[in-house]
Amino acid sequence: MTSALSGALVDVGSQRLFSRYGLRVRMATVEEEPQAWLEILELAASVLKTPPVLFALSDAHCAFVSQNAEHLRRGFRFVLPDEQTVERILDKRQQYAAAEAAGIRVPATFYPERVEDVSRLASEIDYPVILKPYTAHVGRLQILNRKVVVLQSAEELISVYSKCTASGARFMVQKIVAGKDDAIFWYSGFWDEHGREQAWFTGQKLRQFPPGFGDGSLQRTVEAPVVLQLSRRLLEVFRYRGLVNVEFKRDVRDGSYALMEINPRTVSGNQLGISAEVDLPWIAYRHLVGLDLAVAPRHSFRLNVKYVNEEWDVQAFWALRKSKELTFAAWLRSLRGTQAWALFAWDDPLPLLAGLWRFFSICARRALSRARSKT
Repeated sequence: MTSALSGALVDVGSQRLFSRYGLRVRMATVEEEPQAWLEILELAASVLKTPPVLFALSDAHCAFVSQNAEHLRRGFRFVLPDEQTVERILDKRQQYAAAEAAGIRVPATFYPERVEDVSRLASEIDYPVILKPYTAHVGRLQILNRKVVVLQSAEELISVYSKCTASGARFMVQKIVAGKDDAIFWYSGFWDEHGREQAWFTGQKLRQFPPGFGDGSLQRTVEAPVVLQLSRRLLEVFRYRGLVNVEFKRDVRDGSYALMEINPRTVSGNQLGISAEVDLPWIAYRHLVGLDLAVAPRHSFRLNVKYVNEEWDVQAFWALRKSKELTFAAWLRSLRGTQAWALFAWDDPLPLLAGLWRFFSICARRALSRARSKT
């Protein structure tokens, strides 16, 4: 979660973000200590003469802000759906139900309540399938912070489901939509407090980490009229407010689009929009502080702007190289023409340096683990 304080970005709670323009404050998670988060936010707001702008950067933060909206509005400016809407979006079962009611396709999904339900289901479906938490920021703790688990057999499904749900977290079983990572398209936008779309752009994932089910490591802006139309229809159903990202996957068998997820917040690839001349967080900030009163909604963006997250894409390359899906030469060719970088900036080298440190730390740990296994 961030707040804009006198032009600086204040990062509250993250242990991964570094910047010479930001102040890092280490805290327990918002789920563990919500009162501590309220107190530090109140402190941040109290040092300023005017209310700062508050952005939620994760699902857990969205839930926290929506649950404490009345209290937080005393010291902050923000735009976010109400608590009930945020809950419907964060709970994938409710999200998918709303999408289907609006005539939008979702992947074939099953919602077992008990291990006995999974046992019956396991013998009736084709594999592979994925196991996915209803609520990401709750269930991902059970699957090593991954988005999903890919399962190859009935025995594996029953075993993993049993372990994942032992804590009380709820998981769904979902068929995989046919297509590689470049079949994923998305819409990013900002809708004001009156439900008016103020700015948007659409894009395509070219690669992600982990491959198959991860975060976009190589992406580009594209025209995606079907995704635009479906996203608008879905957001109108939710009477949406705030920054948002809606992701679809195009089924390579018939060309139809299936909803992957709605993220009721900004996402990691902000720099792509900035380089495509649609800086959604800045547009939202200006709106919230009243600097856009004479500015018309932004409904155009630069096409074919390519974005890379250097840290994630190196890891994606190694994973795809190991599976013989990507060569070093092909990887380098795919990076040609990149205009937007997630970490690199001449005036702020800390994000890239931190990313390199994390990457080489991972390499060192893996090398040490292999060495130990040989002894």
